[in-house]
Amino acid sequence: MRKLIKLSMATLITTVACATAVVYAGDSNLALNNDVKSQITEKLVGQGYTVRKIKVEDGMYEAYAKKDGGKYEIYMSKDLEIANIKED
Repeated sequence: MRKLIKLSMATLITTVACATAVVYAGDSNLALNNDVKSQITEKLVGQGYTVRKIKVEDGMYEAYAKKDGGKYEIYMSKDLEIANIKED
C-alpha cells in the first residue's frame, strides 16, 4: 500500500511539473529584442499611439501606450497582430 501511495505521489508531482513547464514555455518562445520592440512601436505609432513600455506576458506581447489622453494595454500575438486592447 505504501509503495502504491509513493508511486501515485511521484506520478502526480511529475505531471504537475510537466504541466508547469508547458505553461512557462509559452512566454519563453516570444523574443523581445530591440528588433521586435521597434516593429511593435512602429505599428502602434502608425495608429496614433505613444508607446511607453513593451513586455511579454501570458504568451503575448503587451504594450503600454497612450492615445488621445487615454492609457491602454495592447496585447499582440507572436505575429504582431493586435489581439486585445484594454483601456487602463
